[in-house]
Amino acid sequence: MVTSRIGAWLTAARRSLTSTVGLLLELLGIGPDVDPHTRVTFRAIADAVVPETPALAEEIGPEHVAGGLAIDLDEFAITYVDDGFQFGLPHLGPQGNIPIADPIAHVLDAAALTLVERGDNEAEPSLDRALSLLGPDDPSAAKTEDAVGPFAKLSRRDRLRAIAILDEFEVEFTPTDHDLLELDAGLVGQLVVGFMEMIYYSEWQGYDEFTQPPSRREHPNDPAAVQSWRQTGFPGFANGYAALRGYVGTADGPLGDGDAWTTIDESTGVAIRREPGSFRENEYDTSGYEEPFPVESG
Repeated sequence: MVTSRIGAWLTAARRSLTSTVGLLLELLGIGPDVDPHTRVTFRAIADAVVPETPALAEEIGPEHVAGGLAIDLDEFAITYVDDGFQFGLPHLGPQGNIPIADPIAHVLDAAALTLVERGDNEAEPSLDRALSLLGPDDPSAAKTEDAVGPFAKLSRRDRLRAIAILDEFEVEFTPTDHDLLELDAGLVGQLVVGFMEMIYYSEWQGYDEFTQPPSRREHPNDPAAVQSWRQTGFPGFANGYAALRGYVGTADGPLGDGDAWTTIDESTGVAIRREPGSFRENEYDTSGYEEPFPVESG
């Protein structure tokens, strides 16, 4: 048993080293866009957080069957996480901005190994289960199986259990003499669960090219164009009002004393007023106040 545990951790370490080399090649522009291990791990996350639910077809309709993998939620998550969250090592220059999708995948593997070591997994890890997550545009199973980590081999429920273990992990390391990185791995769990759910129910899927700046994206604003909108009956977004309408206050209050835009409570005079008031001294009586500690002169 001990030998198998050591073997599992050594395999994970070898995979981490392989991914690190791949990440360096990627940063140098000569490697694949996404490491196969990262790809299959993020597909496992999407499959666990927004799973396919065939049982809902008969109950509430076939549009509720599809999950996150049907719309490549993992691809968006990897791109967005790498673009939006990076380890910054300023002393290394531009190459010091390290994308974190790869490290997140390895942290999840460590959590999966811990779950299995404790015997808290309900189902046995399975390579076939992980390979079944691959999409038609992913590398073949034969080319991916060596890259599959422990997290992707877990069942959906066990993946979520592994994510919960992350709250116990705290990481601290110094990649250079000038840098100290501290990480509460619980944040990883919040990111991969909360973030996946948030973007799935957002308007993301409808954009023609989500990697472009907002000014260059096109969205049809058609409820039929977004899977989550079809499932929730969301009618599409509408223009809002970005302008400040005023300040909540009374005629003589500090937060608003201009013309009233709309009245909230006539009896107290509370209204939304167009102009902010002026700061004024409070009316508290502090004449009897004494300092609790001696005050040094000068």
